[in-house]
Amino acid sequence: MRFVSVLWCAILPVCLVGAPKKLEDIEKDIHTNKQKLEEKAKEERKISSRLSSLGNTINARKKQIASLRAQIVFLQKSISQNQSQSQSQEKKLGSLRATLQALEGEKSAIQAYIANIIIKDLSFSLVLDKQSAVSPDDVMLEEAFDLLTKQSQSKILALSDKQKKITDQIGLITHNINEITTLIGTQQNKKEQLQKMINEQNLLNDKLQAELNDYNQKLIQITKEREGLDSILQNLNIIKADRQKELERQRQALLAAQKAQKEKEERQAKENAAASTQQQSQKDNLNIVQVANSYKNVSVIKYTGAKTIAPLEYYTIEQNFGPYFDPVYNLKVFNESITLLSKVPNAVVYNILDGKVVYAKEAPVLKKVVIVEHSNETYTIYSQLDKIAPTVKPGFVVKKGYTIGRVSQRLGLEITQKDKHIDPIEVIAKSK
Repeated sequence: MRFVSVLWCAILPVCLVGAPKKLEDIEKDIHTNKQKLEEKAKEERKISSRLSSLGNTINARKKQIASLRAQIVFLQKSISQNQSQSQSQEKKLGSLRATLQALEGEKSAIQAYIANIIIKDLSFSLVLDKQSAVSPDDVMLEEAFDLLTKQSQSKILALSDKQKKITDQIGLITHNINEITTLIGTQQNKKEQLQKMINEQNLLNDKLQAELNDYNQKLIQITKEREGLDSILQNLNIIKADRQKELERQRQALLAAQKAQKEKEERQAKENAAASTQQQSQKDNLNIVQVANSYKNVSVIKYTGAKTIAPLEYYTIEQNFGPYFDPVYNLKVFNESITLLSKVPNAVVYNILDGKVVYAKEAPVLKKVVIVEHSNETYTIYSQLDKIAPTVKPGFVVKKGYTIGRVSQRLGLEITQKDKHIDPIEVIAKSK
């Protein structure tokens, strides 16, 4: 966040009314700010293009996720159908196994019955062989045994054939059940893989969405800074017009004076006016330099003094000082300040060096801001404050350690010296 550029937008009218500026200096300021606006516009277009690309990627991911979900629904339906078919066949298999078991029992009973008949028939034959005469009853009994034996054998053959068919049917159903079970397992594995892919896609989509939100915030920030620059440019153009009117008024007054005064007085008046203009021009140039420095390349100076207290007792560093390279947009950004993240809510903010308050009020984007002037043209800028102490007002002398406000979470700290920036980490003590 560029604290200086945004802050100058808030306090510029105060700075500009201090002394009238030369037209050429105002023109230079306008040209500088126009260049700055063009740079911001390019950066804005670059980030807008990246946002569009991210949006297209997210939409493609969403379509891919929807396709995977449709595949899962299809597989789930197929699995349900196969499971129903498998359960039906398993029920049929159980019935066939029960029938087979009954047939096995019946077959065993018939075989035992036939064996008993054969034994009796054999015994009866032996008895007949030993006897010399066979009665008609014995012959009829033997014939009956033969007939019964043949009937039992025929029944055994029929049962054996039926048993074989049932066994073959059971084998076929068992094979089908195994195939369906294997298919269900394969589909279940595929479903799990698809679900895993959907989870990964969702994570990636969330990541892309977070990145989109983050860079959208950057775009909003750049837009706000650009609006601030537009406001500065507008103020400069108003000052230019006012200055032109003032110069025209002075010119008309000078012409009237030339008619009323003598030649010597006119020359003296011109000399006095020239001297006055030169002095005023020098003063104007100083003011212009102070304002224009906000838009120059960032200059850094090494801090050589002793460490002082930190503005927060318990904190972590969320954003460091200095340049860094944005890997997504290929943008080189310079952080002129640091952002401290308080470890406790509603934390007290302390003044880190003796000085005098020169600014204490709310500023666009930066929430509440306090600027303290110190010796050797050094300034400390505290931003993102949620509260400013009632006693902290412009002109108020503050000692090191004085409570200047409170923050609920983040605090911005920027330090400058003679238009150069100092890394605040070199100045403040570490967190407790």
